[in-house]
Amino acid sequence: MSCDDKKPLVHALADGELDVVHAREIEAHIASCTDCAGSFARIMTLKQKLSAPGLRLRAPTGLAERIMAGLPAPVADEMGFEAPRKARLGSWGRSANAWRLRAQGAFAGGLGAFALAACLAFFVMRADTGNEIARSLVDGHLRSLAGEHLFDVQSTDRHTVKPWFAGKLDITPPVPDLALKGFTLVGGRIDYVDGRAAAVVVYGRRTHVINLFVWPGTDPAPPTMELSGYLLRHWTKDGLTFWAVTDLASSELDEFEAAYQAAT
Repeated sequence: MSCDDKKPLVHALADGELDVVHAREIEAHIASCTDCAGSFARIMTLKQKLSAPGLRLRAPTGLAERIMAGLPAPVADEMGFEAPRKARLGSWGRSANAWRLRAQGAFAGGLGAFALAACLAFFVMRADTGNEIARSLVDGHLRSLAGEHLFDVQSTDRHTVKPWFAGKLDITPPVPDLALKGFTLVGGRIDYVDGRAAAVVVYGRRTHVINLFVWPGTDPAPPTMELSGYLLRHWTKDGLTFWAVTDLASSELDEFEAAYQAAT
């Protein structure tokens, strides 16, 4: 492929849309092509600016409850049962399909249907966004294991790894030494998650790797997810979002999270 052929894939790389093989190919091309490297840097800078917390519109507290309160009385479902208002609101993620059926059947064509559809769209989009981030995190984890980009700086010394991040990103992640807890610092790198740059602190336990992705912001997400056989652990602290990805057992990931948070 020529440089002109690869330019569109630079955007795809920034958006996290490439598979492992093509992502590695475009990363290698960017490393040797000044024009594409500059284009990629401009894209990532723009994406970082657009992902600033101040640009996000969050729904006011209690919006969902007010929408539900303004809807007509609940309609019986296919089995003839009516779900309590509070229960239906709290279990939106498990019963989205049922809600859509109710909206299509009972409230179609009315203002209630519009309000309900808007509420559902808000929740479903947030769930899809969380899944996209999880997929991007697992892709990044797999890339690091399949290729040679497990780390940009290799060291077991936190005084080497932590300063390496300085000036490369908007944040410098905490890099505690957890060797006494059974987790060895391996190194660090810069990766891309759902189109955004992230610091990655790499730890090892026996033959297992823990990639800890860190970026600014306090993005809401479930504390634990599982995707493609890998565990993902999420938490926020001091204005930073943390995602740990590994194939360790859940109990050992609990140990890692506890040790990391205690040390920072």
